[in-house]
Amino acid sequence: MTLVDEIKLLLEAPTMNARDIRTLLRNDHDEILILARDMYESESGEERRALLRQLRPALYLHARAQERDVYDALLAQANDDLRALAYEGYVRHGMVDDLVEKLVKSRKTETDEWKAYAKVLFDVLESRIEEERTQLLPVLEETFDDDAREAMGRRFNATKARLSMKLKAA
Repeated sequence: MTLVDEIKLLLEAPTMNARDIRTLLRNDHDEILILARDMYESESGEERRALLRQLRPALYLHARAQERDVYDALLAQANDDLRALAYEGYVRHGMVDDLVEKLVKSRKTETDEWKAYAKVLFDVLESRIEEERTQLLPVLEETFDDDAREAMGRRFNATKARLSMKLKAA
């Protein structure tokens, strides 16, 4: 996170609380970016594997909950721009899923090729998260009131909890 991003976050803080979907999305984004960056920058194949084991479920839980509880709410709106934003999010999540699966299937975490995939994943995530912060979060503020964003946040957390239980049971 750049200094400008941190300042923006501080300036937005009075309008966001811990239960607001925007706060929850930002928290996930921060965690995901740190894991992806650390995985890409690591020189140890074993450390890369360990970070991927953390990143994969974090991305899965975030993406599926965001699709169900944010993108689907945008798709329900009678606004073509909101619907397009949601569909674009679905597509980008699919692209990230594909990159993660390539990393998971390759056992050669110490190679330059694996590191290249990790770098591309980090770049895609960084770009997408910046787009969400500048486009999606303001749209959520404009489209939904405080109560609706908090309800969306509760649903988002509940979806992640349910999916997490399923992952652990599998």
